[in-house]
Amino acid sequence: MATQNIDEAVVASNLFNVDGLVAFITGGGTGIGLMMARALAKNGAHKVYIGGRRLEVLEAAAASLGPNVVPVKCDVTSKDSLQEAVDFIKQDTGYLNVLVCNSGIGGPQSIQLQEETTLEEWTDSNWAISFEDHTNAFAVNTSAVWFTAIAFLKLLDAGNKKGNLEQSSQVIVTSSIASFNKAAPGGWAYGQSKAAATHVAKHLSATLPRWNIR
Repeated sequence: MATQNIDEAVVASNLFNVDGLVAFITGGGTGIGLMMARALAKNGAHKVYIGGRRLEVLEAAAASLGPNVVPVKCDVTSKDSLQEAVDFIKQDTGYLNVLVCNSGIGGPQSIQLQEETTLEEWTDSNWAISFEDHTNAFAVNTSAVWFTAIAFLKLLDAGNKKGNLEQSSQVIVTSSIASFNKAAPGGWAYGQSKAAATHVAKHLSATLPRWNIR
């Protein structure tokens, strides 16, 4: 593909062009992920894979968006399930241009801090949350981001070699403003796990460019 000159590159229709793009979005059946899938599908993406645990939700979403959206059952907390998704896409198209690590959960809630909240009340509320519930937020919001990115790197590399787009392949991580919010209105585990997810994105951004993946 010919390289665009600087003027062509900043034209809006080129700057935001997704014609021919192949993407995989985890958590693509609902919420932010579904809106991303809709935007790509309606603007010329060649194929948009949407992943999630509930196949019926994914199938309904795909049916509402068009034939270029493909449901892929995938549990991002399972390496076996991630590998199955990789194998499916490898056989179907053989490459990816964009990976969106979007799956996430809210995590457990303790009492909201008020002016009158006592130390005892706040401590007891947080101590009542199980270790498993707290760490599960990290499993989905942080560890799954890391392993999802690792799982699909070879397909993103294949996307660069395919050369179907002007841009190089990229990984996008859906984090949250909660990762910077010291008050943690969404819950302590959620904010902490999203802060960790943001740092995962920083690690990836510092490591992957050597292989021409953003």
